[in-house]
Amino acid sequence: MDHKNTLRFDVARGVAALVVLVAHVAQAFAWRLYGGGSWLEMMSGWAARFAVLIFFLLSGRLIVASIASNISRNGYFDASGYILSRIARLYPPLLFAVALAVGAVTIVHIFDLPGANGTPLGDLRASGLHFTAGELMRSLLLYNGMTVVDGPLWTLYIEVKLYVSAGGAAIFAFSRAPVARLVGAAFVLFAVLTAGEHYRFWFFASVWCLGAITNLPAAHKAKIFLPIAAAAILLCYAAPTFSDYIDSPRGSLVQVISCVAIAYAFLLRNWAELHFPDWLLKSGDFSYTLYVSHFPVLAVGLSLSLQIDQTSVVVAVIAALCSAAAALLLAFIGAPLLENTAVTKRILKRWLTAEPSWAA
Repeated sequence: MDHKNTLRFDVARGVAALVVLVAHVAQAFAWRLYGGGSWLEMMSGWAARFAVLIFFLLSGRLIVASIASNISRNGYFDASGYILSRIARLYPPLLFAVALAVGAVTIVHIFDLPGANGTPLGDLRASGLHFTAGELMRSLLLYNGMTVVDGPLWTLYIEVKLYVSAGGAAIFAFSRAPVARLVGAAFVLFAVLTAGEHYRFWFFASVWCLGAITNLPAAHKAKIFLPIAAAAILLCYAAPTFSDYIDSPRGSLVQVISCVAIAYAFLLRNWAELHFPDWLLKSGDFSYTLYVSHFPVLAVGLSLSLQIDQTSVVVAVIAALCSAAAALLLAFIGAPLLENTAVTKRILKRWLTAEPSWAA
């Protein structure tokens, strides 16, 4: 893909990350002041959910495009290259987010701030900020955990299972060795059998697949794409396990229809003719880091604001602005290193191929 054709993906990724940040700022600092069921709660909640759906659509589109490029470049599916690319992309921002989460819990507990020792952190976390050693280990394995202190990580764990499924399917279909094909089938089977651990998995898997479908040349024809999209809508609406993202089949149906519209928009070429502000274009460069790392920063800001005054609107506004600015600044400064997949991949390759000291 050339730069002009990927422009729409950068913009969509950046906007989605910023929307999630704003929605979580509202959830942390404003919902408790306006009460449950307010228009602010409804608008920010739906905005965040739609932003997450955009992430899954983009993931399906780009991961399948990456797999296709891998096969085209090598004549077969290079599983090691795929795995290294995923590790290089996912782990640096994840490790940064985990460090922030550990730091947030440590600060709150050392200074006995709201959220420590099981005390409520406002309406954001009724049980406070906490995690276990087991959660930390599962998080580092990209499997589960630490979602109390860093809520957005739950979507990352679902995405990883989809990466495993897609990579396993590619290994099974395009590897040369029969043993490798068995390994690929095992990957797919593992992802399917463990999917039930995330009650939203099949809903997001369908959204991810809808994004993947947009890679098909035939998808550019409405008469091909629209029937597939209609089938996706009916499937998501009919299956109870698919329709719980907004706690109702109707809410899920609205989302899936929106996903179809967004997915079809990805196929349009006139995006390259649009002119976006530089700040919006650049937001795509640090979107992943911002998405996985902002929540612990907001949690600390909320804890400090509650310690000062739990009912003051002025304190809440100042804390919200400072916390959001800190999250943005950390992501902006850290992303050039954390999201430099090419450099991280080269470092991993050198480390994996280096001769051990004992063999020298």
